[in-house]
Amino acid sequence: MSINLIVLVGNAGRDPELRFFESGSCVCEFTLAVNRPPRDGQNQEPLWVNCKAWGKTAQVAGDYLRKGSKVAIVGRLEIEQWTDRSSGEVRSKTLVVIDRLELCGGRNGADGGFGKGAGGAVAAALGAAQPTTASSEWRSSPSGGTPLSDEEVPF
Repeated sequence: MSINLIVLVGNAGRDPELRFFESGSCVCEFTLAVNRPPRDGQNQEPLWVNCKAWGKTAQVAGDYLRKGSKVAIVGRLEIEQWTDRSSGEVRSKTLVVIDRLELCGGRNGADGGFGKGAGGAVAAALGAAQPTTASSEWRSSPSGGTPLSDEEVPF
């Protein structure tokens, strides 16, 4: 059994590119800048992650995500491969295919912290508590997690 799950919280590095297909489905691509912990007291450059979403998640990202927006994503790592048309060389890139996306900021994406959205995406990915939409209370998941309040979330 193998697990391929990635949970990231960061800022959109550019406005998303939303494309529609004749079938009616859509895909959205953007980069995510994820801060790394300081090493030897020095801040490190952010980690840049290529992200791709499909369907309704892609539509939401395309409609609401903007460069600099804080966002939490849950997805899986994939490697895309293609043949370069001009050189004939096989190229590849690693990316996160998004299963769940939560905007973490206010209306303009401004939020000093991670906001409730990040907690919901991370908690859902880990099978723990999930936020309710009507209040700041947390409920336990079907797997029997312990209810948590906003103050108890470790991030």
